[in-house]
Amino acid sequence: MFAWVCIFVCASVARFVAAEHEMTGRPHEVPANSSAVLTAARFALGEFNRANAADQFAYKIVNITSAKIQVVAGINYILEVLLGRTMCKTSATTDSEPCVYHSEPKELRCHFIVTEIPWEDSRVLTRKKCHQIN
Repeated sequence: MFAWVCIFVCASVARFVAAEHEMTGRPHEVPANSSAVLTAARFALGEFNRANAADQFAYKIVNITSAKIQVVAGINYILEVLLGRTMCKTSATTDSEPCVYHSEPKELRCHFIVTEIPWEDSRVLTRKKCHQIN
C-alpha cells in the first residue's frame, strides 16, 4: 500500500514540475502603456521608418493594440501596433512624434517583435510585418 502512495505522489509531483516547465518562455499580456512597452514600440517605429525607404513619409504610432512580453535569453516585446502616415519626410526626421498626420491617410497594422538583452544594453527589431488597412 505504501508503495502505491509513493508512486501516486511521485507521479503527481512530476506532472506539476512538467507543467511548470511548459510555462517557461510563454508570452503573457502586459499593459500597452507601460514605459518598457512604449520604449520598445518607439524603438520598433524608428527602425521601421529607417527601413521603409519606399515610402517618403514617416509613420507614427496611433495605438498599441496588444502588448506581450516573453522571457527568453532576454526579453521579447511582442507588439501589435497601428501606425499612421505623417507629413514629415522619412529622411528629415528621427522622431515622428511632433509630425502631424498626412492629409491623405494611410494606416498600417504592424506586428513587431523587439528583443532586448538588458545586461548587454542591446535592442533589436527581430520581426516586423505590416499591412495597409485603408
